[in-house]
Amino acid sequence: MTKPTFGIAYKADEHRLFTLRNAGGMAVTISERGAALWSWRAPDRYGRMADVLQPPSGGAIHALWQGRHVDGAVSLMRMEEGRAAALAEYRLDDDGCLTVQHEVVAMAPTALALASHPCFNLNGGMADVSDHMVQIDADFYVEVDMDGKPGGVAAVGGTAFDFRHPAPIGARLRWPDSQILRSAGFNHAFFVRNHFTGGQGPLRAVALIVDPGSGRSLQLHTTEAAVQFCAGRQGGFTIEARACPDLRCASWPGIVVTPGQVYRQTSVYRLALSNPR
Repeated sequence: MTKPTFGIAYKADEHRLFTLRNAGGMAVTISERGAALWSWRAPDRYGRMADVLQPPSGGAIHALWQGRHVDGAVSLMRMEEGRAAALAEYRLDDDGCLTVQHEVVAMAPTALALASHPCFNLNGGMADVSDHMVQIDADFYVEVDMDGKPGGVAAVGGTAFDFRHPAPIGARLRWPDSQILRSAGFNHAFFVRNHFTGGQGPLRAVALIVDPGSGRSLQLHTTEAAVQFCAGRQGGFTIEARACPDLRCASWPGIVVTPGQVYRQTSVYRLALSNPR
């Protein structure tokens, strides 16, 4: 395996960007702002390179982390004085797997909030994501109330939220579903099958999104019990792991890290070609 290269660029607000590259020509850039994914350049089935990430919006940018290059990975740390220390590590391999590991050590009760909201468009922004095919291995999802807050757990069967078999985003957005109208699209958590009490288990595949046009596919593996899926009419989608103890708890964040506790979370995004030529 080739050792990923490391680069830094400076922005006007002085946060740094770190870049990892693999033998397949992929380049993943991570920002110190929110320890967030900033860009991910990858080839399509014809070898054409494009960025499959939209830059983080203001709402997805959190506190400034301190980043550095460690053993072929990008490691970032953030301290909340008297409350918690958080670590995030990104590692890219030659198979297109981006492993994201989070660790939180609490000194005081701390609500877990690890989301960075990466917004993907697998065609590289050439069009919207309406043709993207989505599959989520989940039998239940979390409904939202009129204020967009979690309102309860519901079965996906017979609803626009049933992605147990692949379905196009655009067609599902046109369903006359009150939850879609209320959220202007999808902005909901899904409880993945075979989740474990306490929220964590072995790393397993939970979601797959495929763009038929470019041939790119994105598969998510995680140790967590839930995923958040967002897609509206802004030309992108978000899929990321969520921590939640069990089906009886629909509220986010669903886990509080207690003093002395170490909380670990692992997710793997695999960007590949679903139908290479």
